[in-house]
Amino acid sequence: MVGFCGVLAACGGDGATPPAPSPGNSGLWTGTTFQGAPISFSVSAGEKVTAITIGHNFNGCSGVETFSGLNLETAPDVTCIPGPCSPGIQSYRAFNYGSGPPAGPRTSVNGLFLSASRAEGAAAFQNFPGCGSATNVPWTATKR
Repeated sequence: MVGFCGVLAACGGDGATPPAPSPGNSGLWTGTTFQGAPISFSVSAGEKVTAITIGHNFNGCSGVETFSGLNLETAPDVTCIPGPCSPGIQSYRAFNYGSGPPAGPRTSVNGLFLSASRAEGAAAFQNFPGCGSATNVPWTATKR
């Protein structure tokens, strides 16, 4: 499984600071992987990833996979003690998706929204017949 980590600010706050507004990530995001293949994904007004299309190109294998009908949360699942969480934690957005059985073939995509117009992450293509695996494939995308 591919891991993608971001450094987050420590939980805390005095309760007097209002939560940060949503970063507004809804829309279509497009970019490329470091293999030169396309990546795109859609984010709903509810800040959920609803579809991912990602290409691959490694060890003689190339193609594009589309995963639709998704409902992936982008908000962090954290509890801050003592609460409430700081605005940095409340505005953090990321997603993680994996298709296929652990033994493969399997495609995994992890992403982090760096701003309302830029995201980056890593993908993994594991145990593709005749091609093997490509893991920790970085990608970048911008919102259209």
